[in-house]
Amino acid sequence: MSFKDSTITQFSPPGNSQELTAANQALWSKDFISQWMSDEKAGKVTDPYGHPRLPLTQLFNPQFETYDDPMDSVPAQGMEIYKKSPVVQVLTVSQVALDFGTDDAIRWHVADSSRAFQDEYLEWSLNRDDGGYISSVTFTCEGPEYWQFFMACQQTDGVAKIRELNGTLMDDAEDSDLFIVPYDDPTNRSKWVYNPRGDWNFRTDTGTISHLIHPSNTLSAEIDIAAQGTVLRTDSTGKLIVDSDQLINCSRYGNPSRNSDPRIGATVNAAARQGLDISIADPVALYMNTFETSSFQLDTSGTQSGDPTQMKQVPDSWYEFQRGDITKFQGLRLRIRNNSGTKAADGSRLLTVSDVYDSKSGNYIQYGAQFADYVTMGVAGVTKPGQVADAQPCIHLAMSAGVSRNGMPFAAAQGSKVAKR
Repeated sequence: MSFKDSTITQFSPPGNSQELTAANQALWSKDFISQWMSDEKAGKVTDPYGHPRLPLTQLFNPQFETYDDPMDSVPAQGMEIYKKSPVVQVLTVSQVALDFGTDDAIRWHVADSSRAFQDEYLEWSLNRDDGGYISSVTFTCEGPEYWQFFMACQQTDGVAKIRELNGTLMDDAEDSDLFIVPYDDPTNRSKWVYNPRGDWNFRTDTGTISHLIHPSNTLSAEIDIAAQGTVLRTDSTGKLIVDSDQLINCSRYGNPSRNSDPRIGATVNAAARQGLDISIADPVALYMNTFETSSFQLDTSGTQSGDPTQMKQVPDSWYEFQRGDITKFQGLRLRIRNNSGTKAADGSRLLTVSDVYDSKSGNYIQYGAQFADYVTMGVAGVTKPGQVADAQPCIHLAMSAGVSRNGMPFAAAQGSKVAKR
């Protein structure tokens, strides 16, 4: 591992995507990522309840402050946050397990039913053939802000990229389907406004998806969590708080009921307690770090017989990372489908995703959520030597009157029952 003391010229698009023009890459860096970081550092932001944030002394913007930039690719794993921050293990359907019990089939079914339940920075859509078998399932962890910017600045390029990523599944789509179109001037494309929740990026049964849409799954939210995680907190006795759930409640970042948010904040806070100044590594995003496929087998019988002699390795080509670089732990978009033309042993039909058998759970793939259980999400951080800031008192919140994942009060969302961890 080698390092160099430096700043970055500008922030890159997520996954180092190259579809933006040079001018728009500079705008993305300046007006979005760099501005978000600078605003967090200066305390020019508010918490979810509208209260002003504190200025942050242990957050730094690597565009303006030097740090030891790792020159080699480093896995975003382990506790070595001064190199890269640890992987944040995210079970995508964790909230479903809380609300609907621990039965796997139920939580998988619910998670597949609506993007409203896909709230751990990973969302997906799948399509089925006439027999009900899954033809393809596609996952994304790209925040909506980048795509809104891309579609506003380079509309033609953005539409072409969405069509390219989704392939023939969007053959019936009109360009206008992706936008809010003025009724009095529908052919004037300069007046079209991108609709991030249009039909082709909203449903879970079309197989088409462009980016995240859950209100909690935003890039700016990720930056806020990492930034506010740098604030040290004390309880009513003056004792330093290290518990992840207490920290997220005290500092008012993210959603305490999620797997990801408390863990991201607590990991950052642990580094801050060591006297490190912290930032998010470029390119800033929350990524699919790993996708564990070792338990998946392809049943070539064509009848889902369960016969061990018919089980073969799933062709590697079926797992296609369309965006990002999974070899650098920076996967952004994963599509799973039979793109090798593999047929059943007797040649009777093409095999489908539903012919994949998970030897660990003992189930054939019936839901996209079954794959989500094997995706590890992570955010990478960089640090430099700093000074431990004064700890701030905990700001107590009446969390029982908080907001559930779908934006409704907990009581309204779940009747008289409030979900507990």
